[in-house]
Amino acid sequence: MRKIFTVLGIVAVSAIASAQTTVLTDNFNYTGTLISNGWVSHSGTAGQLTADGTKVNLVAGNSEDANKAFSSPYAVSTTGISKADYSATINVANATGLTTSGDYFLMFIVTAGTSPGNFNGRLYIKGSTTGYTLGVLNNGAGTPAPNPTYGTEIPYGTPANITVTYTIDNSANPATNTATLQINSQPLLTNNLGTGAAPATLGGVAIRQAGNTTSGTGNVSISNLVARVYANGSLAVADFGKEKSLFVKNTFVKNNEIVFGADAKDVKVYNMFGQIVKTASVKADGTLNVADLAKGNYIVTGTVNNQAISQKILKD
Repeated sequence: MRKIFTVLGIVAVSAIASAQTTVLTDNFNYTGTLISNGWVSHSGTAGQLTADGTKVNLVAGNSEDANKAFSSPYAVSTTGISKADYSATINVANATGLTTSGDYFLMFIVTAGTSPGNFNGRLYIKGSTTGYTLGVLNNGAGTPAPNPTYGTEIPYGTPANITVTYTIDNSANPATNTATLQINSQPLLTNNLGTGAAPATLGGVAIRQAGNTTSGTGNVSISNLVARVYANGSLAVADFGKEKSLFVKNTFVKNNEIVFGADAKDVKVYNMFGQIVKTASVKADGTLNVADLAKGNYIVTGTVNNQAISQKILKD
């Protein structure tokens, strides 16, 4: 039986990690307003969003929304597959001002500046008396209003390392656009419930403050913000056959060993910043020790039977 994998699961794509380009980085290693440090206010009271040297702080009841441009706009393929992602560290100290029903505060924009266009790959937040919960929505629109997909609750004061990935597949009929959210080592969340049209470009990332002092986006900190885009193209599908099994047999790695189902050359393990953290050549049923790697998501690439293969893994 042929093994078919989708773009949202296991895919084979040449140089998936090396094809990425970092288009935005902000460590908020400055003090003062964001609009004095490369951001543009597009809604609300300008100058409310400020950094403290390590992070930007959203404040319950404030209204400023601001965006920062990519180093260059990302043109979405009209016939193929396009992908962008952003990662950050989120933290919430307490429930003050945090909605219990959910609202979004971080996302991609179409055009940087005072008219950013539709929001895509939206990161949501809601709170309870004991902790906060993060979710994702691919875009917007829809009747009734689309619902984000949420993860599990995180205790207040506990940081969450997140990666939101937004994929537009214009090679499909009908075309699709889907967002995924990885939160620490929680299971990957996938959402395509928004029915808005996919954008023709992505131009930057925006931060949004919404609601009021008692029910809104609350007091949220964001640090280590990075956005990446990937080379457009059609992703090839891998077929190993019965005797080869999967390239990586245990995509959920619990015992510090990646187990391979096929002979593979030039194996590389990439972290979510596109950095190579391991290299190897392996045999079928061979292993690669990753005890020295932190928990989280990685991309494993290699060459099997002269074909470039990649798989996403999660180390617990």
